Amino acid sequence: MKKVLVLTLLLVFGFCGYTEARTQYDSTGRNIVRDDTIRGQKRAAEQKAIQQRKIQAAAAAKMDYEEAMRSLEEQKPKTNFYQDRIK
Repeated sequence: MKKVLVLTLLLVFGFCGYTEARTQYDSTGRNIVRDDTIRGQKRAAEQKAIQQRKIQAAAAAKMDYEEAMRSLEEQKPKTNFYQDRIK
């Protein structure tokens, strides 16, 4: 019976240590630096997808902004300086 109890406790401590080692915290212990768990990998993939969408939206907005600025600029026709002075 003691052998079963010792084996069970060793397995529990082993699994807890392995699970804890897959998540790394900063020096304060509050923020996760690296999370290699399944949930952490899913969260990281979601954050990466959101970041990619933000980058694409910013690039599209910049392109639209540049085109809008070009369209707002008035195209000044070439004028004759002497005729402009007479008027």
